[in-house]
Amino acid sequence: MVNALGWSSDVFLPTEPGRLCRGRERWIESYQVEDPPQLHRVVVSGAEFSDDSARDARRGLRYSGLGLATVLDAVRNGATVVAWCEQGHPRLVPDDAIAIEEYDLRRPGGPLHRWAVRWSLLCPDADAIQRAIDGGADVFTVHGDDTPAFEGDALREPLRDAVFLLTGSRVEGHPLRLFQPVALIELLELSDMVVLLHEDKHARCLGIYTRTDPQLEPVLRGLVAGTSTLPVPFAIPPMLARWDRALWELRQEWDEEALGEFPVPPAPEGGWGWGRRRRTRQPAAADEE
Repeated sequence: MVNALGWSSDVFLPTEPGRLCRGRERWIESYQVEDPPQLHRVVVSGAEFSDDSARDARRGLRYSGLGLATVLDAVRNGATVVAWCEQGHPRLVPDDAIAIEEYDLRRPGGPLHRWAVRWSLLCPDADAIQRAIDGGADVFTVHGDDTPAFEGDALREPLRDAVFLLTGSRVEGHPLRLFQPVALIELLELSDMVVLLHEDKHARCLGIYTRTDPQLEPVLRGLVAGTSTLPVPFAIPPMLARWDRALWELRQEWDEEALGEFPVPPAPEGGWGWGRRRRTRQPAAADEE
C-alpha cells in the first residue's frame, strides 16, 4: 500500500464557503455580512491505496502515516496554540484544561437532556495537542505576539466569544454541521491562524485558515521528506477531489531521472486519463428499408 499526504491552498470567502466532504460535513448556515474579507485556506489530508486508480483508497490525514497533532504542531511554527472543545464529554476533559464550563445541552432533534462541557487547553507541544483531540477539541487557535490569547492568567473574553460564535450553533445528525464560517472573520482578528478538524471520507483532516497565504507547502513537504509517504498537491480541497486524477497529474510532471521511478504502481485496468475518459459517440445506424 502507498501512503500519501495531500494538500490544497486557495482563497476562502466566508460568506460563500462552498462544500465540505459530501455526506459527512456541511457548514452551519451563516448570517450575511457586507464586504467580507477574503481569507486563505489550506486543507491537509491523506490517503492509503494500492495503485493509481485509488479505487481502494482510505481517505483522511491518518492514512498518510502522519497524525493530526504532528501536522498541526509543525504548521504552528512555534507559536502559542490553544485548543477549544464545545460539546465535550464530562469524563474526557483533560486534567489540565482551563475555562471549564458545564452546561445542559439541548438541541432540536437531539436528546432531551444531556450534560456537556466546554473547555480550553494550552498546547505547548504535539502531545498536548493530541490529548486535546482525544478529549474532543476540534478548534485550535494559533497566537503570536500581536494576537495574545491570554489577558493575565485568563483567556481573553473576546476570543472566547468569537470561538463560541464559530461553534455554538452546532446541529446534531448527519451530515455534521460544526462550524459557522462567517465567525472566522472575527476569530482571525484575534489570532494568527485557526485550525479546524474537518471530516474526510474515512477520517478527519485539517482545515487551516489565515488572513494571508501562510506558504505551508515547504513545511508539509518537509514532514514527509525521507519517508515513504508521497506528497501530492491538489487544486481543490482533498476531501472534495479525486485522488486518481491528482496522481495522474503528478505522474505527468514526475522527473524519473531526478526522483526515480514513480512510486505508485499503475492500475491493471488503467487509472485516470483524459483520453480513456472520453466517450466516443457512435453514429446511429440507419434504418433499413
